Amino acid sequence: MVCLLTWGLAASVVAYAADAMFSVAHGPFVFRFAESDRPLVRALEPLADRAWQRVAADLGLTPPGPITIVLAPDNEAFNQFQPPDRPLPDWAVGVAYPGAMTMVIRSYHVPGSPRQDVGSILIHELTHLMLGVRFGEHSVPFWLHEGLAMHEAGEWHAGQEWDLIRAVLANRVPPLDALTGVGRNKAEARTAYALSQALVGHIIATYGREAFGAFVGQLAEGRSFGDSLVSALRVTPERFEEKWRAHLDRRYTWIPLITSSTALWVLMMAVAFVAYAVKKRRNRKIAAAWAEEERENGQSVETPGKYS
Repeated sequence: MVCLLTWGLAASVVAYAADAMFSVAHGPFVFRFAESDRPLVRALEPLADRAWQRVAADLGLTPPGPITIVLAPDNEAFNQFQPPDRPLPDWAVGVAYPGAMTMVIRSYHVPGSPRQDVGSILIHELTHLMLGVRFGEHSVPFWLHEGLAMHEAGEWHAGQEWDLIRAVLANRVPPLDALTGVGRNKAEARTAYALSQALVGHIIATYGREAFGAFVGQLAEGRSFGDSLVSALRVTPERFEEKWRAHLDRRYTWIPLITSSTALWVLMMAVAFVAYAVKKRRNRKIAAAWAEEERENGQSVETPGKYS
């Protein structure tokens, strides 16, 4: 998913939404959509309400003004919002414009790409919008922007788990101040996104949502990462980094225990034993069935392995 903190496109976004699409107001949201997406809007309304309440609580913020959600029904509608000097990648499914409190989401599936849950995209972009408002002119750290958006949308999947396992085992976890997806290759960027989501989840789980909101508030005021940690979370940067690394080690270094050669041999022996036991039990059942059949036919039966 993509977030562009673009202020100059506000007028064109709102103009298109007003002139070319239907409009429905729902609480703090205004949905703009094609008629074919009306059922989708009805399904998104309660989800948007819940997301609004949760993200606002996590950030300690109630954004001003309505939030416009544009559901683009085709490529033409989606692509017209691309900045001339910063075109959206083909895989982008949503974009946020905090200056206009507007998001644009593909309501259709792009052939050749993984299917996306439009509800998750909405939550992701809503988080971007609210972070943009919370920070104003201050820059939002990459790990917070992407990590919180992914956390709120519940986007964790097995691929991210393996990205982190590989990064931890290879000792490729960057320092927190270097955690960014910019200027990295695809694999490194994917790991940076996964680490960002894991970091946000770690902070909330360790220090609580209220403390997390206070921490974000400190950052939004322009205070340094270290000062915000001490003020809001009551922990020094050194101690925070130590706990974060310990969390990663506990969570992601157990894999060698089940992938070592010793563990593999134990697993193979266990599988062989189970297979042997199943086969032996099956053979006993077959022998018993044959014996029963011979009795019914009036024939004598000798039990294999027994001697008179």
